[in-house]
Amino acid sequence: MQTIDRRGVLGLAASALAIGSGIRSSSAASEGIETIDVTPALISAAQREGKVVVRYSSPVDEMAQMSEAFYKRFNITVQADRKVGVLGTQQFATEERAGRHIMDVNYSADPTGIKDLAEEGYYLRFTLPDLEAKLDKAAYLPTLGYCPKWTEVVISYNPSAIPHERARELFKTWNGLLDPALKGKIGLNEPAGGGVPFATYLMFYRNPQYGKEFLAKLAAQRPRLYPGSAQAREDLGAGAISVFIPNWESIAMIGVLRGDKTAWTYPDIAPAFANTYFCISKNAPNPNAARLFAAWFFTPEGAAVMQLAQAKPTLKNQPEMRTAVAELKKTDWWRPYPEEIRWIPDTDDWIKSSDTLIPEMRRTLGWRG
Repeated sequence: MQTIDRRGVLGLAASALAIGSGIRSSSAASEGIETIDVTPALISAAQREGKVVVRYSSPVDEMAQMSEAFYKRFNITVQADRKVGVLGTQQFATEERAGRHIMDVNYSADPTGIKDLAEEGYYLRFTLPDLEAKLDKAAYLPTLGYCPKWTEVVISYNPSAIPHERARELFKTWNGLLDPALKGKIGLNEPAGGGVPFATYLMFYRNPQYGKEFLAKLAAQRPRLYPGSAQAREDLGAGAISVFIPNWESIAMIGVLRGDKTAWTYPDIAPAFANTYFCISKNAPNPNAARLFAAWFFTPEGAAVMQLAQAKPTLKNQPEMRTAVAELKKTDWWRPYPEEIRWIPDTDDWIKSSDTLIPEMRRTLGWRG
C-alpha cells in the first residue's frame, strides 16, 4: 500500500541535490518581511513582465475565472499549472533545488509543504497592509501564505436516493453515515486527496464525540474511495453513490448553476477553514506580477472575483454577491451555512500530524491507491 511521507521525500531529494550540485538549504526566518500592496508602481512593473506562472490546487473552473479576471484587469497573462497539494510542493522543490526557477505563485493546499520549503528559503516572506483589519487569523500562515476564500465542508447527497427531508434528519450528525441502508452507497475522498478530506478526517480524530474509531465505522460501510472529488461528484449525480463526503459548498454551488440536481446539508460540526494559500516563490521569474497576483485578491475588486467562483472571500466585510445563492433561495431545501457548526483546524496540529495520520487513515479506510 502506498503511503505519503512528505518530509522523507523532500529531505532525500534535498540531500542528493546538495551533494551533487553544491546547492545549500537556507532559512528565511532571519530575513526581512516585505509588505505587498497593489500600487500603480507595482501594476506598471508587473505589466512590463506580462505574465505570471501560477501552480494551483483549487478547482479548474475557479482558477479559470481568476485568471480571466486578472487578465482583463491588468492585461497580464496567467499561465496556470494544476498540481494538487503535495504534488505541487514536490515539483516546486525539485525545480528550485535544480536551480530551475519556473513558478511565480503557488496557490497551495499543502501547509506542511509550504512550511518545509520556506525553511529552506524558497518562499518569499511577506505580509499585506492592514492585515488584521483584512483577514481573520485563521485565513493565513503568517509571513508565508494568504488564503482568499473560505472552504466550508458539507455532506452532499442525491435526493433521488435520499429525499431532502430524510437527508436533513439523517445527517444532523455524521453518525447518519452509519445507517445500514447506506452500506456500499457512500463515496469518500481518500485522506491524501487534498486539504478538504484530511481536514474532515482530522476533525473526527480531534473530537471525542467521533474519534478515530469513527473512520473505522465508516470503513465498515464499504464506501467507494476516490483519489479526488470530481469523479465522486459525477458518480453522485449519476446515482452510482447516494452520498459523498467531504464536499464543500462553493464547488457544490457551481454544480447548481450548471443544473446539477444533487443537494447538501450541514451536520453538527464541520470544517470551515482556509484551504489554499497564495505563496510567492523567492526566485519568481516574474516577481512583480507574482506580487500583484497574490495581493489583488485581497482587495474588494479581487474578492468579488472569488464570489464569481461561488467562494466566500476571506476579506472581511464583503457583501454577499454569489449568483448561486439567489438560485438556491428558490429551492425548499437550501439554507445558509450555519456558523455555529464551524470547526477550524489547528494549522500547527495539521503540519505536525499529517505525515503520520494520512497513512494511518488510508489503512483504516482500506485505500489501495
